[in-house]
Amino acid sequence: MTLGAPAALWGLAALPLLVLLYLLRMRRRDQPVSSILLWQRSVPALAAFRPSRRIERSVLLALQLLALSAMVVGLARPAVLGRAVAGRDVVLVLDASLSMQARDVSPTRFERARSEALAVARRLEPGQRAAVILAAPHPVVLAPLSADHRAVAAALRRAEPWDAAGDLDAAVTLASELADSAADGRVFVWTDAARGAPPAAAGVTYQVVGTAEDNAGIVAFRVLTDAVRPEALVRVANWGRGARRIPLDVRLGDAPVYRATLAVPAGGTASAVFPVQGAGVLHAHIVTHDVLPEDDDATALLAPAALGSVLLVSHGNPALERVLRVLPVARAVETATVDPAAWAAFDVVILDRVDPGPLPPGTYLVIGAVPPGLPATASGVAAHPGIATWDRQDPVLRFVDLSDVRIDRALELAVDSGRVLVAGATPLVWEYTGRGVRALVLGFALEDSDLPKHAAFPILVRNMLAWLSVAVDHVAVGDEVQVPAGAERAGSLTDPLGRHVDVRATDGAFVLPPFARAGLYRFSTAAGTRAFAAEIGSPNAGMIRPGRAPAPVSTAGTSAGTVLVHVPLWPWLLLVGIAALLGEWALATRQRGGDA
Repeated sequence: MTLGAPAALWGLAALPLLVLLYLLRMRRRDQPVSSILLWQRSVPALAAFRPSRRIERSVLLALQLLALSAMVVGLARPAVLGRAVAGRDVVLVLDASLSMQARDVSPTRFERARSEALAVARRLEPGQRAAVILAAPHPVVLAPLSADHRAVAAALRRAEPWDAAGDLDAAVTLASELADSAADGRVFVWTDAARGAPPAAAGVTYQVVGTAEDNAGIVAFRVLTDAVRPEALVRVANWGRGARRIPLDVRLGDAPVYRATLAVPAGGTASAVFPVQGAGVLHAHIVTHDVLPEDDDATALLAPAALGSVLLVSHGNPALERVLRVLPVARAVETATVDPAAWAAFDVVILDRVDPGPLPPGTYLVIGAVPPGLPATASGVAAHPGIATWDRQDPVLRFVDLSDVRIDRALELAVDSGRVLVAGATPLVWEYTGRGVRALVLGFALEDSDLPKHAAFPILVRNMLAWLSVAVDHVAVGDEVQVPAGAERAGSLTDPLGRHVDVRATDGAFVLPPFARAGLYRFSTAAGTRAFAAEIGSPNAGMIRPGRAPAPVSTAGTSAGTVLVHVPLWPWLLLVGIAALLGEWALATRQRGGDA
């Protein structure tokens, strides 16, 4: 049995109070008398109603106690979990979204889901196989199909929610594939369905947890650095049905930086932009008093020089050379010699219209070429491709206006993975991370465009170098982060909770485990320590309004078996409580009528 609101059981403490009131109540009736003798005759009857008398077996008291008990237990929303499908494979899916950390269900939605999943695991039959999948930003198989029920329970216990929106659709698809590896497997999903209806599928059963819908949180906190002065941006979202005034406090270490009260409309956002200076860790905090405090705090890094060392490999590019002399890079070196053996000493290598062959592990800005080994090919040249779209929210393109940029010709690119940031008739700016390589590719040469004449050019180069050197203003929870290894082979990652994870270099790069929590991360090697500020991974991750589970989809031809059923008991208990109250009222009314 599970309880949707176990805190309601504190109401049972009223049962002794009800009995006490029953003992102390005085049963008096007006009695006209003509002589005091009548009072003397009524003394024995009055003594029978003293508080010290023994409790009578009263049907009225029993009905009152039954009504109170049934209604209190009903408000706790009990439900019964039946046995899983007998003999079939079972896959348990836990939604790991930020909203599952809401405390409207005690202790949290995620903990409630975990306890119910553990209850299902305890009901598995000997030899029956089960698996556990976590619906994180990318689905995580915590336990493959196995008849080891202890391993399944252990996987459930070590599951943790993420500070991002989980990909429930992908997790359910993966779970269905695992369950279908044997005939008539079943998938059971626990979610709050806060960001849309979960996918309906045959053999999938949903349990929706959560009751609250009002929440406000910080959805963006970044330091915006340009050539003039750094500024901080804080954006607060309100997913509730009413407008709110939310106090905001920003500190650099212990020193106050900014304080204001934001008026945030219902279902909208409000932003604050203010100048910052110095170096260190910025902390933003809002006061909301809602059921999801995890999105009330955010962290950002403020550093005077955010860019690392840069090597420009080019036969001559005055526009790039001028920008590198202006930007706050730690070190800039220019060369016309293609020597991959020397590249590991730099944070970023710019390859300007050169063919270096397959790229060794590292970080690269490639201009006007596509090195072999990347999942992209150039099939020709496109004349006047134009710029149709660009991702204005991406860190690489922040504050970059490309609307008036002219491109005379560009490579006709076909990309197999990664992400296209700027596109026209062909991809123009493409980012890729994988195989130890972190790269940005401009599909056109700067001399074939008037981009260097625009104010957007130095900002674009600065953003590119910052993204490539991982000195970005923020990292979203769930993102994969790669750090060039150089000569180092081992490092240690410390998360916001102080936990350490050892990381080994692979193919010249450290691939850090995906960040699951928002806050400050530190990655340390013998060469030094690099800090990362991770923010909540989705603008709508804090939406906590529970959704609805889809109607079950039956599968024709499934064999007979006992299916897991989450049966709510609270409606019946409330009906019992109401019936007991009506019975007590009818009996008390009849007794009073008979005494009249």
